[in-house]
Amino acid sequence: MTTIRFDPQKLIGPLNELVKVQIPETSRLSLNEALFANRKRLQDEANRVFDRPVPFTTNSFLYDKAEIKEKQVVGRAFVRDDGPKGNAPSRYLNPTIRGGPTYRTRFPRRLTDHTIVTQIDGRSTQALERGKVLAPSGRSPKVRRNRYGNMSQGQYTQILSAIKGGKSSADLADVGAVPFSLRNGYAYIDDTALRHPFFRNRFTYPSKPGIYKIEGDGNSIRLNRVLTQINTPQGKKNFKFFDISEQTITKEFVQRFRRRILR
Repeated sequence: MTTIRFDPQKLIGPLNELVKVQIPETSRLSLNEALFANRKRLQDEANRVFDRPVPFTTNSFLYDKAEIKEKQVVGRAFVRDDGPKGNAPSRYLNPTIRGGPTYRTRFPRRLTDHTIVTQIDGRSTQALERGKVLAPSGRSPKVRRNRYGNMSQGQYTQILSAIKGGKSSADLADVGAVPFSLRNGYAYIDDTALRHPFFRNRFTYPSKPGIYKIEGDGNSIRLNRVLTQINTPQGKKNFKFFDISEQTITKEFVQRFRRRILR
């Protein structure tokens, strides 16, 4: 949290009685305009720093309109702290502002905390290792992306449904003997299971732990990795929310306040 304070006398010098009466309302109007300008500046910065951010993100920079409270004019700039399914912008943007581990969305939380699958060698594992996240595989033609470059919500839902419904890499051990369609199926395959003989020569490119799309019947099964398991990245602190807000609000408020009070 950053607090910015303004002293009218330091901005415009000695004050007469008429100017003193005008200061509260002039400050309120000037601060509202400064907060609005800051919101636009933050939106521009988000479009510059992030790769095709969704409108929900760029529209998450909000402000409380300035009010006169106990002889002070108070306003606030902030990031929206609510969102659908618990994915509030204040949470997933926080690592880009303050640093720390990237935010775990609902999808990896469900896989890590609530989903058990059976690997091909009989081991029961979580559908995502703790301390890991899943990133869409850039090389995979099976990743369905929206116009912002992210995996589509429909595909995430389809994957969750398949994995929660009992689909696992152990199921694959049975399909070589009998015709069995796994078209549009998905399975979580960990690093140990990837070394099982069943998977040799069935990958479309080098294997890594993650979520695979399964296509084909019997011995002609093909596996395309759509989500790669990686270590949870650390935020880069590359979105300077506090610095931008302090600089923009200070500049805009001082300019607008002086223009109003001195005209």
